[in-house]
Amino acid sequence: MSTPKIERVDDIPIIFQWLTKMHVAEMIDRIWPSHGNWQGLSYGQLAVLFITYVVHSLNHRLCGMESWVARHQHTLEHLTGWSVDPKQATDDRLGILLGELGCSPERLEQYQIQHGHYLIQAYELPTRVARYDTTSVNVYHAPGDSENGELLTFGYSKDRRPDLVQFKQGLGTLDPAGVPLMTETLSGNEADDGRYVQAWRRLKDTVGHRNFFLVGDSKGAALETRGQLAVEGGYYLFPLPMTGQVPETLAAWVREGKAPHQDLWLGDGEERQRVGEGFEVEQSRRVELGKTPYEWKERWLVIRSTSHAERQQQYLFKRLEKAERALEKLYPKATESREEFRARAEKVLEKHEVSDLIQIQIDEQTEYHKRYLKAGRPGPKTPYKYEEMSIYRCSGRRDEEAIKRYSELMGWRIYVTNIAAERMSLEQSVDYYRDEWTVERGFHRFKRGSLPVLPLFIRLEERIKGLLFLLFIALQVLTLMEFVVRRELAKEQGQLAGLVPGNPKMKTARPTAERLLAQFKELHVIVERQGPYLTGYLVETLTPLQEKILSLLKLPKEIYNFSFSVPVTELKYGT
Repeated sequence: MSTPKIERVDDIPIIFQWLTKMHVAEMIDRIWPSHGNWQGLSYGQLAVLFITYVVHSLNHRLCGMESWVARHQHTLEHLTGWSVDPKQATDDRLGILLGELGCSPERLEQYQIQHGHYLIQAYELPTRVARYDTTSVNVYHAPGDSENGELLTFGYSKDRRPDLVQFKQGLGTLDPAGVPLMTETLSGNEADDGRYVQAWRRLKDTVGHRNFFLVGDSKGAALETRGQLAVEGGYYLFPLPMTGQVPETLAAWVREGKAPHQDLWLGDGEERQRVGEGFEVEQSRRVELGKTPYEWKERWLVIRSTSHAERQQQYLFKRLEKAERALEKLYPKATESREEFRARAEKVLEKHEVSDLIQIQIDEQTEYHKRYLKAGRPGPKTPYKYEEMSIYRCSGRRDEEAIKRYSELMGWRIYVTNIAAERMSLEQSVDYYRDEWTVERGFHRFKRGSLPVLPLFIRLEERIKGLLFLLFIALQVLTLMEFVVRRELAKEQGQLAGLVPGNPKMKTARPTAERLLAQFKELHVIVERQGPYLTGYLVETLTPLQEKILSLLKLPKEIYNFSFSVPVTELKYGT
């Protein structure tokens, strides 16, 4: 008998079974059929193995997959039923796969629409609220490193790295779990404003109807965007940017009491708490779309968030204190006039954004300094005279009345929507917008979480798009797992304990996919040669928590049954 080989199984069976239930391989093979020169695993099969590798190892580097397949070869062959050779997972073959996936925007869109439609039906996903947003991904590539130089460009960096080239990634998700239904990889300098209408159309085709709310940030609140969505029968909820006439309108409505205020409460039962106040005003909007005027009604929701107002208040006092300290340390230059000194002090206030809240006071003091009339070291009889010098001192005095008026507007924001009050109340609008973190969480997983895009070593534009597409599917895996487990726990009105390291008694009804999968680490299978047969078995026994997680995921615990005995050759068995 040969020396047994030990392979780590971990969460690989769960990830692969989940991708199998999603029919990822079949859908990819249908839209991207392998050409005649492609041998071995199909595009769909290799894509599934790559996604499994990414979610299991928290790593997307192409060069690492070949060795990963070698370490888990028998596990993968037992799970898939495919002949899995590590040489089929080289970085060259993966690069070809990514290039094939990313070279056709039409096929990418076709996959997302068809597969998204299937996921909605298969997992009974709610389709009431959809979200769209973009983020920038900065890379250390030289400008023009993408194949045609259009994808990686300089632009506004949300990571505050204007010195690096970037591309943008758009993501459209469904509440409540943030399951992504569409994604797009955009040029780094493309404006976000024009993407919302296209995103809504893609989501409409995927969902299969127009009767959902599109929630986004202020970049989607352009009048032309709102008008186009309204004319096409869409519904939206956007905050207005604090530009143009919006700040003056907001100030006038709040101070004049444009409408009666109502308290806003969120939560259920004992957790119900007051989160702010607000009122709404009906407005008529008019816009020309293709030289055709269009007019519709909007609800302008004027809402004050108590927590946001408190944060703004704290930030204001910090700015005031910093500005006052900076003024105290300000001294005039030798040749500086009073006006020039005041101008420099005003720039200090502008820097801290308190120009209207602090009044600058310049005090002039006259001092007399003795000046000797001869060069050299002065003696008792050296002639001298007294010169008059004006010394400026700068101080700031807070304008309490201005600060009070400024504080009255803290926490207030205007949101615009064309959704009828019967379908979305003022309180519900607050709840919907507060869940904007669900799409942001997908970006977090891409940037600093379990599906890291960075560091990115790929330089060809099509391969970058192909990689982001497969990471998008990996994100669907994680969010769908969370959605299914949380839904099952809600049905049972139960909670899971033992997921938090160092706190085994802590319970939660909203576990993350990462913590669920982490419970299956350090599971091993032993594979050994017994005569002409290859046999294997799982070393550990599944714990009650692991079996409970599999039950919530609706996966049979038999996926961890590695008791097999199959004919094998020396070449296949290896060492």
